[in-house]
Amino acid sequence: MIPHRLRISKRASTRLSFLKSKTGLTPNILCRFAFLMSAREMQNVSRTALELGGQEFNSSTLFGDHQELYELMLVYYIHVTQDPRDPSQIIACHIENGLHKMGHIRNLEDVAKLR
Repeated sequence: MIPHRLRISKRASTRLSFLKSKTGLTPNILCRFAFLMSAREMQNVSRTALELGGQEFNSSTLFGDHQELYELMLVYYIHVTQDPRDPSQIIACHIENGLHKMGHIRNLEDVAKLR
């Protein structure tokens, strides 16, 4: 279900660059946090189609050794919300939403306090 290659929005890419400079965490790790923060609420993310002209990731880089768990979360999210969109669009929307929720982060200590 998770495509081999995923692209995020330019706005998300810019936010990732900022967070990387503040925390030292790589964009793929930050995307994992963002995806989980958004998907755990099981609420519909924006149905507005994102302009996916930002950074591109291989799914194995983006989700690492736990890709199957992320895929299960995605399948469950789609089942609960009946979201008919392409999985890559849903993932990009969750990353965008999660990065918005991470707006208060200014250092690595703030990341450690995420819940």
